[in-house]
Amino acid sequence: MRRNDYLLCLVIIMIALCGFWYLGSTAAGSDTVVRITRHHELILQQPLRDFPAQYCLPTEHGSLTLTKTHSSLRVSEAPCPDKLCVKQGTVSGGSIVCIPEGVLIEITAAAEGGSADALLR
Repeated sequence: MRRNDYLLCLVIIMIALCGFWYLGSTAAGSDTVVRITRHHELILQQPLRDFPAQYCLPTEHGSLTLTKTHSSLRVSEAPCPDKLCVKQGTVSGGSIVCIPEGVLIEITAAAEGGSADALLR
């Protein structure tokens, strides 16, 4: 490879990294909402910016502790035996699931206008 080929590869890699950084910073913006459900029952829904630094969610076998770090959430303690939700780490967009406790934590963008996403006939 010539010197210019290396420079072209470096520019492409830098553009890709900047794109990933931009997507990560806009996904956890001010319109991000935390929605917690337990056994299909809504427990809490509020903007991520208003979410407390530590939140303790009581469950059947103990309590699930959620920790907010900057613009993401993670489960720091869980009563389930395998602790897969704790091992998942921090999530800034998407969901965390604790199947033994029936808890679903979703981090999504706020719905705009309350209109339907699709129309079925």
